[in-house]
Amino acid sequence: MKSTLLIIFGFLMLIACGESPKKESNALLETQEPINWARPGAQSQMSGAYLVYNNPLSIADTLVSVNSNVAKMTQIHESYTTEDGLAGMREMKQIIIEPQGSLTLKRGGLHIMLMNLKSDLSAGDSVRVELTFTQAGEVNLSLPVLSSN
Repeated sequence: MKSTLLIIFGFLMLIACGESPKKESNALLETQEPINWARPGAQSQMSGAYLVYNNPLSIADTLVSVNSNVAKMTQIHESYTTEDGLAGMREMKQIIIEPQGSLTLKRGGLHIMLMNLKSDLSAGDSVRVELTFTQAGEVNLSLPVLSSN
């Protein structure tokens, strides 16, 4: 009986002396990916750009093209996995964003491919991206280049 109480007391002391939940949540926040950014890349190679776009309109809008002056070709791609477990990417010709909705472009999902880079992209640089919508027209963004995890 005494040994059982000592074990329970010891367990409770470990819980009480552990790291606070606040520290754990800060650690999680520090490891989250930034929202709007681009990956570093070498000249003639590829890079990716990621962002969140909020449709400010009260009607649906369609993203029909992307362009960037840092790449010879810029496309929206979707990452997918086949039934056999093989990973792949395919171009998305258009994406509909619901009224007041948002479009998230992130690693492992929908993202911007910057192909055949005109020069090296290094951390600290910035990438200009032009999104063209059927309703909102052209939306120009500047994304910082950050080291990828």
